Amino acid sequence: MNKVSYYLVLVVAILTCLQFIPHAFLGYPAILEHVSKGEIQEPAAQGVQMIWIYSSIMMLLSGIWMFFIAKSIKMGEHLARLQGLFISIGLIAFGLSCSYIAQEVFNHLFFFTVEGILLLLSVTVFYKRKSQD
Repeated sequence: MNKVSYYLVLVVAILTCLQFIPHAFLGYPAILEHVSKGEIQEPAAQGVQMIWIYSSIMMLLSGIWMFFIAKSIKMGEHLARLQGLFISIGLIAFGLSCSYIAQEVFNHLFFFTVEGILLLLSVTVFYKRKSQD
């Protein structure tokens, strides 16, 4: 059993789902305000709004998906481990890309890197393969 892995996946899943709330319900109105002020000009305004909605929905779905794979990771199932690995790589890549773009390591999106590292630890360091019976 991979109890530590299971709990790490649950923590990341909960945090990701909780991050959806301010992202969707505080961030989107802020985007609309920037559009109305002309800070995001018309050629890009619709795209930015669509991307924001998409990223909000995908953030929630990623968190929900981690809830789905958590029990399988606890049981040591390889396919769940791979899914956790791919999600962790995506979170780390996103967080590091944001740090590169912002030109500072500890920007407001660095937390995604931390989540990715926790998830990576859960499917590597703390992970035990299912015993072959």
